[in-house]
Amino acid sequence: MFLSGIFSLYSPLLAAALIAELQSRQYSALGLFDWFWTTKTYRSLKPLSDTGRSLAVLLALGMLTQIGFGIGLLVQWARFGTTGTWEFGLALLLSYPLVWAHVAVLFAAVGNVAWAIAHPKQAGRVLICGVFEWQVRRLRRRHHFKVVAVVGSVGKTSTKLAIADLLGQTMRVRHQAGNYNDRVTVPLVLFGLTLPPLYNIFAWAKAFGAAQAQISLSYPYDVVVVELGTDGPGQIAEFAYLRPDITVVTAVSPEHMEYFGTLDAVAAEELSVFDYSKRVLVNGDDIAGTYLAGRSFTEYSLTSAQAEYGAAAKPKGLAGQTLQLRLLKASLEADIAYVGEPGAKVALAAAAVADMLGVKPADIAAGLPQLKPFAGRMQILTGVSDATLIDDTYNASPLAVKAALDTLYAARAKQRIAILGSMNELGVQSHKAHWEIGEYCDPKKLSLVVTIGHDAKRWLAPAAEKRGCDVHEFSDPFEAGEFVKSKLQTGAVVLAKGSQNGVFAEEALKPLLADMADEAKLVRQSPHWLKVKAKQFHR
Repeated sequence: MFLSGIFSLYSPLLAAALIAELQSRQYSALGLFDWFWTTKTYRSLKPLSDTGRSLAVLLALGMLTQIGFGIGLLVQWARFGTTGTWEFGLALLLSYPLVWAHVAVLFAAVGNVAWAIAHPKQAGRVLICGVFEWQVRRLRRRHHFKVVAVVGSVGKTSTKLAIADLLGQTMRVRHQAGNYNDRVTVPLVLFGLTLPPLYNIFAWAKAFGAAQAQISLSYPYDVVVVELGTDGPGQIAEFAYLRPDITVVTAVSPEHMEYFGTLDAVAAEELSVFDYSKRVLVNGDDIAGTYLAGRSFTEYSLTSAQAEYGAAAKPKGLAGQTLQLRLLKASLEADIAYVGEPGAKVALAAAAVADMLGVKPADIAAGLPQLKPFAGRMQILTGVSDATLIDDTYNASPLAVKAALDTLYAARAKQRIAILGSMNELGVQSHKAHWEIGEYCDPKKLSLVVTIGHDAKRWLAPAAEKRGCDVHEFSDPFEAGEFVKSKLQTGAVVLAKGSQNGVFAEEALKPLLADMADEAKLVRQSPHWLKVKAKQFHR
């Protein structure tokens, strides 16, 4: 291994490797410096951009120039015996990788400083992240605890919370119940801190001090469970400092397509966790096999008999389901409160992680029935007129909407109503995705389809009407909820599903709740979010 590293250091492709690593770290000088002095091989298979190729050529020319001078001095010594030339020539030949690696670091640092002067706010954010990430690395080195990370296009938060709740019944677990999943907030989870105001220097200094104290003291947790989110290419790679012991990949499906463009790009982003995770657990049902080919992973699946972890579900209507789970060395049965296929996948992922961390099968079987659905994620609420409300309003993507509709279709009721909001952040694929959901609406199983938002009105509604559905369109969730209430029959089942901005389908459920106290169970009910909604819908 040592000799292999030395050979790669003197490889003709070193310049390309240096620039590729610099590029993958968003041209961070510290990132490149850290990689150069900690990596075991100086090879890189990461692709270069056009700019990267140009930089790699310039760096290679610099290396060749130093090599040329070194050879020239050795020739001069051989011909004329000039004192000191062979030592200096040999030093030039041996040191060129070190010299030009640090030249690359230096130029990147100059670029970083120039960028920071031009973008002070972003620079402050990067500085905050850098300090916390350094502290997390120190925490990981000093204390012995496991890190479980969850990534994926859909189902991340539900899976994270289920894992944390299940493990928490037999282990000491730290997690964050909210949506701390970006570069700034993820490190806070490991230290149990809340997000300070971005421009409050004293609050951030206090947070750094609290984190430093936790590094020095004993760490009272066995496992930390975090969720890793992304809005664009390269962001998942920023979490490499965590070195997760297990990373769960819940799905690869369209998300933030205005930035990713293609599903291949989404897969490359989400599956970049393979580069730094010790073990990876993937949902084989919702990730195309072509993206997993050649990778080493553990699989969980509701359909594949070859998966290491499997489950067969026996639905109990909207009261939950009974799962027959297959673990690595045991089988067990458990009743869970989660409904539908998405709920079964969440429970199976949690059971698989628990098994991988050594939790006894008996404890897993006892723990699964204790898990409860979370706000905005297939939560069952009681509605007026003895209606049942399926609250899946946290967010929406094509894969998740279809799964939610399948759950609605399976419900026994004379009247089924689907409140479907626009699916945001799909970019150029928005038209196709909304039309596809409209075509998925079954007039034989739906009494009403109620849409909220521009894209749902423009594309989902016409496709559903073409299928023969009774469709009503709204731009305001409050109006949509009042309309559904006016049409509600006794014993109806209502599904609400949609994205956030411009939709907020949870507000459509409020007029339908039998108990107004249940409003507190809905997502985004803080004063901040209520103010945002009032502003968007002029209320």
